[in-house]
Amino acid sequence: MKFLFAAFVATSQVFAQQSPPPGKTTEQQARSYVTSAFVTGAAPMVLSESVSVSPELRQRLGLAPAADSRAVYQALVALTAGKPVQVRPAAPDEIAKAQAPAAPEKPLFALESGDATLILQYDLERDHVAFIGLPGAVAVAAPVVAPAPPQKLPEVAAEAAKPAPVLQVVEPQVPRAAKPAALAARPAPPAAAVPAPDSRPVLRKTGACEIKPVMTDQDLVNCGATPR
Repeated sequence: MKFLFAAFVATSQVFAQQSPPPGKTTEQQARSYVTSAFVTGAAPMVLSESVSVSPELRQRLGLAPAADSRAVYQALVALTAGKPVQVRPAAPDEIAKAQAPAAPEKPLFALESGDATLILQYDLERDHVAFIGLPGAVAVAAPVVAPAPPQKLPEVAAEAAKPAPVLQVVEPQVPRAAKPAALAARPAPPAAAVPAPDSRPVLRKTGACEIKPVMTDQDLVNCGATPR
C-alpha cells in the first residue's frame, strides 16, 4: 500500500513537471479584458505605458503631445462613459484606415461605444493595448462652416454714418451810423405846450374867516384855503 502511494506521488510530480506552462492571452480573453476596462473605468493598465495614439484621436480627445497613458485612458473613459461598449475584431477596411503599426502577431479590435469607434492593437505577449486610433482621419475632420453673410447695418447706424451738416454761423453786424443829411431830413419833434401864466392877482388874507353860504376867493383865502 505504501509502495502504491509513493508511486502515485512520484507520478504526479513527473506529470506536473512535464505539463506545458499556461499559454499567452488569447484574443477572446483580450477582448473581454478591454471591454471590462472601459465599462468599469478602473483599469488604466489595459494600456501600455508607451501606448501609441494616432494624431487624429489625440485631436479628438484634446490630448497634449506629452500626455501619458493614464491621461489617455481617462480621456477614453470620458468618451465612452454611460454608453454600451462592444469589442469585436476590426474589419479589413478599418485596419487599412487606422494606420496601425504592422504587427501580424498583435490582433486589431474595434471598440464601439455610442457613435465612437476606436481601433486597438493588442499585444498578447505583454497583455495590454499597444496602439489606439480611429478608423480613418475622416472621422475627426472639422466640418466646413460656410462664412456668415454680412450683417445689414441698422438704419440708425447708417444715418449716424452720414456726415453731419455744416452749420453756417452768421456774425451780427454793427448798425451803421446815419448820414448827416438823413438826420437833417428828419422833422423835429413838436415842442411841449407851455401853459400860459395866470394873470390873476395873488390874493392874500385880508380879514377874519367868515363862513358864508356863497364864498368868494377872498373869503376862501381868509379861511386858509387856496383858490383854484
